[in-house]
This record gives sequence, structure tokens and C-alpha cells, in this order.
Amino acid sequence: MQWRVLPALLASLAHAQTVTFRSLEEASSTSSSSSFVFNGSNSDIARQLYIRHQAGDTGDRVSLTAVPTVVKDRLDPLNVEFNDLPGLVQRAVLWDSGFAIAPGNVPVQIWPMGDRSMADIAVQQYEVSSVQCTFTICSQPDGDIALYSHTCTGYQMQNTSHCVADTFSDGAAATYLGNMWASGADPDVVPEIELRDHTWSENISAFGGVTDFSVYVVHTVSSSKEVAWGACPADGEYGAVSIPCARRDQFTDEFMAQNTTTPTGSAWVTTWLTDEFANDAYDDSFNLILLVPIILGALVVVGLGWFCWRRRAKQSAHKSTAAAFEVEADSVPFMAMGTPELHPTMMSSHPTTQGSTVSSHYESAGSNKTLKILLGSAQLQGKRIPFDSIVFERALSKGASGEVWVCEYNGQKVAAKRLLQSKEQKAENVQAFAEEIELSASLVHPHIVEFIGVA
Repeated sequence: MQWRVLPALLASLAHAQTVTFRSLEEASSTSSSSSFVFNGSNSDIARQLYIRHQAGDTGDRVSLTAVPTVVKDRLDPLNVEFNDLPGLVQRAVLWDSGFAIAPGNVPVQIWPMGDRSMADIAVQQYEVSSVQCTFTICSQPDGDIALYSHTCTGYQMQNTSHCVADTFSDGAAATYLGNMWASGADPDVVPEIELRDHTWSENISAFGGVTDFSVYVVHTVSSSKEVAWGACPADGEYGAVSIPCARRDQFTDEFMAQNTTTPTGSAWVTTWLTDEFANDAYDDSFNLILLVPIILGALVVVGLGWFCWRRRAKQSAHKSTAAAFEVEADSVPFMAMGTPELHPTMMSSHPTTQGSTVSSHYESAGSNKTLKILLGSAQLQGKRIPFDSIVFERALSKGASGEVWVCEYNGQKVAAKRLLQSKEQKAENVQAFAEEIELSASLVHPHIVEFIGVA
């Protein structure tokens, strides 16, 4: 049997049927002492696992049925995978985030009562005594005693609890003979976070006959190493810590919202993970989150470089072509020309036999006005020259739609502007170029470039 009730205790046990959670009215305590000892006075399993991890202890990794979302949310910003953590660290993160492990490696949520944290949900000896439970008293190698609950109903034990555990399935619950509460442990123990269901039925006349009990308990040693109810560890061995929790299905959502806390994890565990594991993760695998600002920064630099280059190119083109005409058209046969050093040059007129050729080119551009300017402008009379009489030597500059060349014409160095060799030009651009040619031909001044002709 899980427990035996002495006749003298029946009257007092009858008052323990209602789960009142006296612990809600008690101030919570923390295990922040610099002389930390894991012996049942606290439930800071994460700190004990940290100490043993730092001491070099190891443990098997846990392969959970599913990693809890809250755990993933803690690890993702650090670029850490739960399954890559050492076994002790896995258990520390789970416990600190509010989880124990049920049979089948199922993570189960635990809610501390009141304002408590996962570090202080351990039940103290005086609390077990106050509900009139009895103890099995055992000795330990260090001279301290280990205590186990002996005679205690599920009602009594739940009234000492400082936590609520979500429901889970434990196929061996009815035959499990572990202890519902225990205090005392090896200072160097590597604690487990094994959650078991203590289920049994007992005929208690004070409770009206056969009564069913179910108490969830977190055990810090595995079931295979847990001493049976009423027994003590073998000589030379330490006791353990067992932490009872009430079942979630015994309380309403309203009660849970008002009387429990959902753990989010302690800052020191996050710091531990960051210092010891996040840096290694960042070194081993590139963090894609950092790739975004890197790409954006590179694009900004490239964009600024392109903008500066374009601005400088335009300025250079403007300076190098200040003595020539603005080029804005598509058709190759027409060019405006002038001497780069303001030396006057006379040009012979274009042969009239070229008229039909010129006309055909500009009819294809769709602009009668362009033809009228180039063929009928008084400013261009006598300024037409054969295209093949121009020798293009080298390009000086290039703009968005035109370019300036150094050419040789009649034995002189001249500057020639022509349209880019592109099929993208529009008829209106050709017309604008023709208008500029006509304007340039009309300008005569000793301080501006002299217009020579159009080809």
C-alpha cells in the first residue's frame, strides 16, 4: 500500500479532504544563498545541474516527444538547438522554463503557486508535519538525515503542494511504490526531473469508504533507483528530493489565472546559455539574422558608389562637352561638329544628292519637322558635309543618349557630337537634336565654339 492510516489519526485526516493550499498565504523563499546546497530545502534543480555541469559531470541527452514552445523561444535568439545541448543543460533549461519529464519523454508543464518560481516549490518538513503526515527517517553518509513521507493521504499531500502539474499518462502509476515527498540528497547528485503519477485507492471510513487518490510528484532520481515506500537507502547512500504537485484537472481556469504563475525562465540561466553555448553556435553556423543588415549595408554602399560615379561622370561629360552641342537623338547620319580649341573652320556644303537618303532616314523616325529643320533651315545652308569625310579617333565622353568624339576633318582636329548607337531613341529626341543643331549654327561669338557643320 502507498500509505497506512493509524486509528488515532482518522479524525484529523477527515479535515484534510479539501485542497486549501495554505501555501498561497505564505511568503515564497528563494535559494539565492551563496552557500547553495541541494538537499530538499529548495527546488533549484537548474542551479544544481549547472554546478554539476561546471564540475564536468555528464548525462544522456533527452529526446523529447516535442520541444516546448517556450523552450524554443528561449533558444532560438541564441541560435541554439535544444537537441544539441548536453544532457544536464537540457534538463536545466526544461526545469527553469517550467517543465518536468513524464514517462515516454513527454514534457509536462508545471505552474508554481502564487509568486513562487521553479526554484522554490519544494515542500519543507514542517509543512508536511503540519498536515499530520508521518515520516520514514534515514541516515546519510554526511551525518544529515534523509526524510520520506510515510503515512499521508493524497488530500494531505496536495495541501502542502506549491505547484500544479498538467495532466499526463503514466501506465505504471497504480504499481509505482515511490515516495510522494522526500528531503535529503547527495550534494554532488545530478538530479533528474522525472514526473510520476502516484495513484492508489484506500478504504478510509472517515472519508466514506474507498477513496481514490492521485498525486503528481517530481523525482530527482530515476524510478529504478528510487527506494520503495517505507524503506531507506542502502548504507553509504544518500536520500533524494521528491516534490509533490497537484493535478491541473482539479482546478478551474479562473483559479489557475489568479493563483499560479507561468514560468518564463530565469535571467541567470539565459546568461549561462548565452555565455557558454550561443557563441559556439554563432561560430559554427552563420546566423541568417545577421545576413539581412549585411546585405542592406552592402546595397547602400553600392548605391552610394553608383550615385557618386554617375554624378562625377555627368560632371565630366558636362565639362568636356561645354564647347559642343547637347546630343539628344537616335539617327547616326546627323552630327554637330566644332573645333575643340575655337579655331575657325569653314565647311563645304552637303551634296544635294544626299537629300533623298536624309529624307528616308527621318521619315522612318516619323518627324516632318525634323526634315524641315535639317533640309530647309537657313542656318544650315552650306553647312552639310559628307559623313565619310569625318575620321572618328577617340571618344571623349559619353552621356545618357549621346557621346562626344575627337575627330579629324579637312586636316583639323574637331569635336563631334553624335547620338548613341541605340535603337531606343524616340522621334521627339531626334527632333530636339535637330533643333539644337539649328540653334548652334545660329550662334556666332569669339568666346564660344564655332559651328562647322552637320553630317
